[in-house]
Amino acid sequence: MLSSTTIAPLLLLLLHLVSALKQPNVVLLLADDLGWGDVPWHDARTIAPNLMDLASTGTIFDRYYVQPICTPTRGALMTGKYPSRLGLQHLVIGPDTPYGLPLNESILPEYMRKLGYSVHGIGKWHLGHCSWDHTPTKRGFDSFYGYFNGATDYYTKVLGAFTGPSGFDFRYNTLANSGKVKDDVLWSTNTTYSSYLYTQQAKHVISTHDKSKPLFLYLPMQNPHFPAEVPTQYYDMYEGIVKDKTRRTLLAMVTALDDIVKSVVDTLKDSGLWENTVFIFFADNGGQLGIFSIGQINYPLRGGKATYWEGGIRSASFIHSPLLQGGQVNGELMHVTDWLPTITHIGACGVEPTNCTGPELANIDGVNQWNTIIGQSKSARTEFLVNYDQEQNNAALRMGKWKLLQGNPGRGPWVPPPEINYRKYKENVLSTTPEEKVMDGWEFEIRGEQEIKAPWRTKLTDKVQLYDVESDPYEKHEVSKDNPEVVQQMLERLQVYKDAAVPPGNKPSDPNANPDNFGGVWTPWLETC
Repeated sequence: MLSSTTIAPLLLLLLHLVSALKQPNVVLLLADDLGWGDVPWHDARTIAPNLMDLASTGTIFDRYYVQPICTPTRGALMTGKYPSRLGLQHLVIGPDTPYGLPLNESILPEYMRKLGYSVHGIGKWHLGHCSWDHTPTKRGFDSFYGYFNGATDYYTKVLGAFTGPSGFDFRYNTLANSGKVKDDVLWSTNTTYSSYLYTQQAKHVISTHDKSKPLFLYLPMQNPHFPAEVPTQYYDMYEGIVKDKTRRTLLAMVTALDDIVKSVVDTLKDSGLWENTVFIFFADNGGQLGIFSIGQINYPLRGGKATYWEGGIRSASFIHSPLLQGGQVNGELMHVTDWLPTITHIGACGVEPTNCTGPELANIDGVNQWNTIIGQSKSARTEFLVNYDQEQNNAALRMGKWKLLQGNPGRGPWVPPPEINYRKYKENVLSTTPEEKVMDGWEFEIRGEQEIKAPWRTKLTDKVQLYDVESDPYEKHEVSKDNPEVVQQMLERLQVYKDAAVPPGNKPSDPNANPDNFGGVWTPWLETC
């Protein structure tokens, strides 16, 4: 007969095994156009205590990469495939362009539903809405609250298209039993700052969640994307901390985002869900530089959004969970395509190391990085395709420590925070024009009262560039002439990815999408597309 002293450890072991097999809740939050230097663990002036607490007591990813711009990152996240295999490698989906994430692709919310999850999306879609079949609740989400396009005004929820028309874009979608989307256009939200609305909806989804099922909550947030808008209460928090008004507004938008994080975490705790939740945070691309910048900073990384430089693709990111050991920095190579196999793995198998395999995911580019995340192994990848864009005739590849750029990777300045030198910061951001056919970059360092200025210029006509981004993470030293064998090897490998690519799916604007045809609302306008 077993004694009580023997039974107690056995019960603890049983409880541990049950816990190990339990499906965790997963919250995945994307910050839109957040720069490498816009987070508190890279700039202490950023007032975001909740993000800082989660990052510092979780695992910060130091070598995590995304696509250079919005739609491609979201497509890669949802499918586990490089955008060049989806037709999403060139620019973004416009509000009146009749294409989207291909309908023959199985995507992350569909997999999570099959694993028994309740699946909800709040925020920005930007993967196409030419037909209802392209919208979130037709692609696996139980509900979607937010906007279909790439941007809206934070208050009015109005977006003007590249071709001129403008319309309202904010709604709540569910799926009727008939399979038809129930589309509730939320006109009454047109005076409320959007982050308040996302907070309210997230709290509702969490507090009413059926606890007999695990929760997958996708939060592709609006902040801090253009336009530069933020309630005064956040702007005033930076009084005496940041002088530059543009930068101050941007950081205030990050603080507003931080309040969303606080509300989500607090509601998960109040609902008894937090202890079994995995919280993932990352930026969808680097911060916007140049004339369209609203104050983002990627410094000391080079370049920004829509470029293949590190400042465009290296994402500020972390993972946090009460289920995991925290307080560490993970320097292993990871890519946005890895989240599909990684999240579905823990959705099927739990968070503990196990021989369990997740759902079958055929023909994807992502790899399951869970053992890497929990410190059990090195990265499961040694390379990734940055992008291949046939329209722009450029490409980039990372292999080991090397990064190869072919064609024009985009402007590559090093833009420091404005307080380093406001005048030269403005000159650096605004001075270079396409006609100059150069990518201007200036690195500024302050040594006492002496400013050290170092110019780095790369002609756009240079066909191939090579950088050792492990020893030269700021991409100052182009070394292709010193490493011809590496260049040749990488060009051969790059060709494999080019051969697997499909043409960009971009299509011309369709005047039939004009919101004036639909009561002033951006909405699906085709049966099929």
